[in-house]
Amino acid sequence: MKTFKCVCGQIIYFDNTHCLNCGERVGFDPASMDMVNTDLSGHQVCHNSLKYNVCNWVIEKNESGPLCKSCRITHITPNLSTIENIKRWRILESAKRRLLYSLLKLNLPIAADPVNKHPALGFEFLEDQSTNPLVAEEYVRTGHTMGVITINTSEADDVQREITRSLMKEAYRTPLGHCRHESGHYFYDRLIKNSEYQSSFVELFGDAGLDYEAALADYYSNPPRHQPEAGYISLYAHSHPLEDWAECWAHYLHIIDTLETARNANIIDSQEDDWIHDWLRLSVILNELNSSMGQSFAYPFVLTQRVIIKLRFIHQVAGQLPPS
Repeated sequence: MKTFKCVCGQIIYFDNTHCLNCGERVGFDPASMDMVNTDLSGHQVCHNSLKYNVCNWVIEKNESGPLCKSCRITHITPNLSTIENIKRWRILESAKRRLLYSLLKLNLPIAADPVNKHPALGFEFLEDQSTNPLVAEEYVRTGHTMGVITINTSEADDVQREITRSLMKEAYRTPLGHCRHESGHYFYDRLIKNSEYQSSFVELFGDAGLDYEAALADYYSNPPRHQPEAGYISLYAHSHPLEDWAECWAHYLHIIDTLETARNANIIDSQEDDWIHDWLRLSVILNELNSSMGQSFAYPFVLTQRVIIKLRFIHQVAGQLPPS
């Protein structure tokens, strides 16, 4: 993520709502992909910013309505009568906006495509009894169906999420990671399925038509040993070709966004076409920095040659270039 500048010259960041120097209200404009001063630019502030302080995007000038481009695609929110749920919602919306920034920058389609029967991308943030004993749902599964990404609001709770991460033997687990992973399922349907990329997908990831529920049931009942040398970026990637794809898609988005941050800060200065090499260098630096602070590795993953081939394929698909 790059930094931006207020009209007064002060650096402002993607999540800022006000300039810390001049105090003016600022917000992100998805049309220009820039932070704007709302008073000077004439943009309207999103209703969810004014009422709940959970958003910092502005409404595009050619659009009407009370919600910004990001908030409009949230179909269901948790019960907002409690302060805790508003806090959880704020965390989840922040993660979603970072995902959308990457998707918009890559010019990936998120609006409905009726001709090809592709639904628009949407989100539902749902509670279950782990955070609210009064709701009917005993368990809400984070996932993707027909264009809608569902995320359990408990994923915004640091303690519950860490317990789940440990139980699932995951190297990391974050709200942003969920958003990026589940978007991979959306873009498999949108960009890969029945497309010219299909045969390359099968060659790299396997047959997406394998029984999904049976594969996941087998994965959870007989957890495999993680085998980076076999070309899997994570343990969960072993479970099914679609999960292997979604895991790699999420990592691709992690990588390009973090590299943009590093380039913006002049930590690396090489060209974008050498992004894999840049990432291999940067991830070592990130891990060493975390170790110096007594923290776990920032990127505890191994990019084998097979994984790199998969990531380069995703780079091609994300750029929507013809198969090589």
